[in-house]
Amino acid sequence: MKKSLSLFAGLWFSCLLMAQTPLFYESFDKCKDEPDENYGYTGGNDGQWGGDIAKAIVIYDDQKDASNAWSYNNANGAYQCIKVGIAKYAGSATTPQITHTGDAVLTFKVAPWEGDSMMYVTINGGVALDDTQFTLPKKKWTTATIRIADIKGSLQITFHTYLKQRFFLDEVKVMPADPNAGVIRTTEGMSLDFGTLGQGYSGVKKTLHVQGANLSADGISVSVEGTNKSLFSVSTSNLSATGGELVVSLQNGVSDGDYGCVINLTGKDKNTNADVKRQVSVFCSIMPFALQGSGTKTDPFTCADVILLADRRDVFWGGRFWVEGFVLGGAGRDTGGSFTGVSMTNNQGLVLADDVTETNKIHFVTVQINYNARAALNVVDNPELVGKPVKVYGDLQNDKGSPLYLGIPGVRNVNNDDQYVRPWDDETALANDPMRKCESTKILRDGQLFILRGEKIYTVTGQVVK
Repeated sequence: MKKSLSLFAGLWFSCLLMAQTPLFYESFDKCKDEPDENYGYTGGNDGQWGGDIAKAIVIYDDQKDASNAWSYNNANGAYQCIKVGIAKYAGSATTPQITHTGDAVLTFKVAPWEGDSMMYVTINGGVALDDTQFTLPKKKWTTATIRIADIKGSLQITFHTYLKQRFFLDEVKVMPADPNAGVIRTTEGMSLDFGTLGQGYSGVKKTLHVQGANLSADGISVSVEGTNKSLFSVSTSNLSATGGELVVSLQNGVSDGDYGCVINLTGKDKNTNADVKRQVSVFCSIMPFALQGSGTKTDPFTCADVILLADRRDVFWGGRFWVEGFVLGGAGRDTGGSFTGVSMTNNQGLVLADDVTETNKIHFVTVQINYNARAALNVVDNPELVGKPVKVYGDLQNDKGSPLYLGIPGVRNVNNDDQYVRPWDDETALANDPMRKCESTKILRDGQLFILRGEKIYTVTGQVVK
């Protein structure tokens, strides 16, 4: 028994040491003894905050891997620290890639240049749970802390300025978060987007999946704040300590414009009783016309939506969205880039429609398929796609603001494997579509290929065979 207790104690102490090992640490202590070609290392830790200081061109940091090192922009070496930003331009200092999965805690020391006061932190690869904008007291160092959640393998941190502000930076450290600390997470991250809706929308809801860990039995309180908070409602004001589903509803009849609110999730750490918080920003855009979809993957625009948005380019400024429709065939084009009709010989585009039997081109939507998506989406190599519903993700305008592709409303730059969904890629997403009964069948007669869709037979160029 004694041996077991000793082994347990040894393992506990080893785990404690491991927990205390930083994931990343930078002291900038080498910015002192190494000679600089033009200037000495002055400012910051020697009590100087402005004037003719902190001009060292070479920054000696602790990192030894040249292939994964700090990246600096308008930064200089100071006395055992660095200065970020110069008088005329903003500056930045970006850490190497930091390998980690889970949560972490960033701490650093920062002080403003004389006469300046602001600095900012950008987290790439994780979600900041604390403020990332700092107003700094003059002529003193401040130790700042930012909790970072949802790191998925790699983290990179940028310390930067805007509006020509300058600051000193020192003692950057990233530690793994205490696994026993209270935390609130959301599957959707830090934002919940209702997408783009027309004024005819009704009953629009989004589900926020909340997860709590190491929280007190009081659970997670839920509140809504912001100038538009009256437009949004939540299904409950309290969740259990382990979380749950939170349904967010948008009020009917909102006029066109951009709207949003902030959902506050608050609990207590069960060990320290400290506040544990998470904020989720909610966004929504209302267009002054009725749309059937919102452009998201789960609620894509219809072809009619795309045509309507193309017609109302005065109020719609484009972007990348999901669109769903039935494949009629490839998009035929002439040498001048004009649409010539549905074709089974073009492998660079598709023609979609809301009705699988559609033949009028005023109801067509063209799709430009590029790069990795082409092999899976073109009808030359995949004739079985004809008559099937697909979802594609791309631009609804080109770089000149035109919503047309090949002269008719279109979706541009469907590039990668994650930017399309065929029926066999996601059977459940399309299983309830009432038009799925309109399957297509290939027919070979007298050496010619025909397509049977619904009750009609088409040639490979889209012409109805009488």
